[in-house]
Amino acid sequence: MKEDSRTKRCYLVEKKSVINARPGDIFKVLMDFGQWNQWTASITGMSILNNDRPGTGARIKVLQPKLPPAIWTITESLPDRSLTWEKRSFGLFMLSEHLLVTGNNGTSVIIRMTYKGPLAGLFYMLTRSLTDRYMTMEIDGLKRECEKR
Repeated sequence: MKEDSRTKRCYLVEKKSVINARPGDIFKVLMDFGQWNQWTASITGMSILNNDRPGTGARIKVLQPKLPPAIWTITESLPDRSLTWEKRSFGLFMLSEHLLVTGNNGTSVIIRMTYKGPLAGLFYMLTRSLTDRYMTMEIDGLKRECEKR
């Protein structure tokens, strides 16, 4: 748990993996939202709501098992480096980051989900196990998909 000056607390779930692929190839897989359900069981569908192409400002409708549909907004898209998106609702701010770091043995991928706001602690407590499981599915699926290409 880390301190946050706006909300006093934030809660974090993080996964890491080394993927034997170039950052550009990994980034292409991440940005192809319509295909996520092909490589991770944590997603049943995604669609871009307000743009033809994904990028900063795009709103993405995300469908996941056991969760209501959610609308996420891309706040930063740095090709071959990172994808950041957020979801806001009453009393809760969720930030999802996908970071790509080039190394000697491949590309390190870090996936983070940060919860902030007055309801963050409660939401984190209620969903931490499911979030952890879905993030594991996601990073493992991303690794398999990128390494097979």
